[in-house]
Amino acid sequence: MPLRKRKKAQTRESLIAAAMELFDKNGFESTTVDEIAALAEVSRRTFFRYFATKDLVLFPHQEIYVGLFRDMLGHPAPGEEPFDTLRRASLEMARHYTRERETHLRQQRIIQGSSYLIGRGDQFDDDWEAAIKETLLGAAPKSKGAVDRRAAYLAAATMGLIRAVLREWYESDCRKDLVHLGEEAFSLIEASVRDHWALANGKGARRPM
Repeated sequence: MPLRKRKKAQTRESLIAAAMELFDKNGFESTTVDEIAALAEVSRRTFFRYFATKDLVLFPHQEIYVGLFRDMLGHPAPGEEPFDTLRRASLEMARHYTRERETHLRQQRIIQGSSYLIGRGDQFDDDWEAAIKETLLGAAPKSKGAVDRRAAYLAAATMGLIRAVLREWYESDCRKDLVHLGEEAFSLIEASVRDHWALANGKGARRPM
């Protein structure tokens, strides 16, 4: 990495570390941007070069994670159905989260101490849900009717399952196997998603025996 980019990355990481330390100690609402900048030994103006608002420093990898998720969804394996792509991408993100479990646990504890941050996290979830819906629509004929509606319902249901899985993981202090929890959750909706895809492509849906 060129020296200039390396220095920018170091400054960004210093701001994140300073913010996390102060949020842990004083809470999100009681911590100011000036205090974060001072602890990171940069100016207030520098802080806003990296983060448009104070809350974004607590979600520093949101854009990267969603981008990675979308990239995996957009590159299915040959012959892979949308459900399999969605499951594979989601479980790979679970592995990313597991590798950074301490950071995610610390972040979650700060979020749970602020009603504003809880709401902010819900807003970010909309980005993940939109990516899931796009995958469920896939190459099916674009429709404003049943196909689009079913995709929206299933995307919301999938996102609800993901939230429930993450909640259980956080409540275990991130000790449980997140990938295993994800596999179990996706098994609950597999039939519904596959039926949706079959209907969306005019193939009919499987029916219970």
